[in-house]
Amino acid sequence: MLFLKEGKSSITVTKLIEYCFEHPDYNKYCSVSRTKKGDILRNKQDKEFKIYFILSGIYGVVIQDEKPKGGITRFLGKYACFGLHHIYYENWEPSQMLLSLGHGEIMEVDSTFLFSILDEHEQEGTFFMAQYLAEELQEYQFFCKLTFLKKEERIRKVLLKTGLELGTETEDGIILPRQLTQEILGRYTNTSREYVAHTVMNLIEAGILRNRPKPLLIVDKSKL
Repeated sequence: MLFLKEGKSSITVTKLIEYCFEHPDYNKYCSVSRTKKGDILRNKQDKEFKIYFILSGIYGVVIQDEKPKGGITRFLGKYACFGLHHIYYENWEPSQMLLSLGHGEIMEVDSTFLFSILDEHEQEGTFFMAQYLAEELQEYQFFCKLTFLKKEERIRKVLLKTGLELGTETEDGIILPRQLTQEILGRYTNTSREYVAHTVMNLIEAGILRNRPKPLLIVDKSKL
């Protein structure tokens, strides 16, 4: 019996991007395009499904609903991917979209083409998908736990998480990406922009954050 949790794959998202670029049918099934703030990307396009690889920029995974600005469930940065679920679930209907939070660049790949690449690597491809889905589950668990916290604690947790994952380490602290505005953080933590602003000011007064010069800087991550 094959135990997926004991297997490890040498395939990474970066490797998959390389496989796509190097494939002789790249131009037929893949394309690279730039995005700007507010652009929406959908996995399902008519009867085709597309997978997105992020080459640069920061994106938010947004719940599809009737509201003009749906809730954000996670953030994705360089070399992350969106929509891999469809590869092994034929009847999967996307319930989320990818929102560009600023200028970025993505590679759009046909899902059937990507499946054929993973299939060529057989066991390695299976282990890669197991690892990917495990990471997705961890993100889901974090988001679920977040919903049971008080508003200020939610904002603190998200500032720390996004700083560690998407920020830039410096001698003075962690610089948060400019794309993570108060409105965007509010959509992720299910709080108002005004409450995010109020919490951020309290953290600045406590010496945990610094906002001058901009962008926002985490000075003391241990207190978040």
